[in-house]
Amino acid sequence: MTKYSIDFKIKVINEYLRGLGSTSLCHKYHIPSKKTVLNWVHHYQTNGLSGFKNRDQRAECFTLHFKLKVLKWMEENHSSLENTACHFNIYSPSTIYQWNQRYRSKGVDGLISKRGRPPMGKHKKIDEKIQKNSIKVNQDQLQTDAERLKELEKENELLRIENEYLKKLDALVRQREQRERNKRK
Repeated sequence: MTKYSIDFKIKVINEYLRGLGSTSLCHKYHIPSKKTVLNWVHHYQTNGLSGFKNRDQRAECFTLHFKLKVLKWMEENHSSLENTACHFNIYSPSTIYQWNQRYRSKGVDGLISKRGRPPMGKHKKIDEKIQKNSIKVNQDQLQTDAERLKELEKENELLRIENEYLKKLDALVRQREQRERNKRK
């Protein structure tokens, strides 16, 4: 995959915005895919120059929570990979495609990052145990977060009911007091 400089991308984007088609630009600058040009344009229109600056794709590491958020948003909004990538300022839509495929085949486990140096030699079994435990902790954390959310929603509903009850009780007490005042007159 060829890396293109920011200046080159901006030059191509400007020509595209002046009316040159993506296919013409691909031929002119020997860019392998018109989708590449369209991606640059979408990123520029969505995020401006900041969508291109300080971006080392290999250094990007997304959290499990972020990946789930992106996939949920894409599904809820029936959005394309390209639009979702622009919305979350993810450089390559194929990244989201890979997350989606791994999530569908392996569930949440498929989204847990496997980056890093592989274990070596006699420490391999220890490192595998540590990795399994950290995965278990992450899953337990997700589960406890979900349980906590359910508890809070339930508590919130009970407080709403209590609040309504107290308002009605207050209204009844005021009506009774009003009736008693009216009887005295």
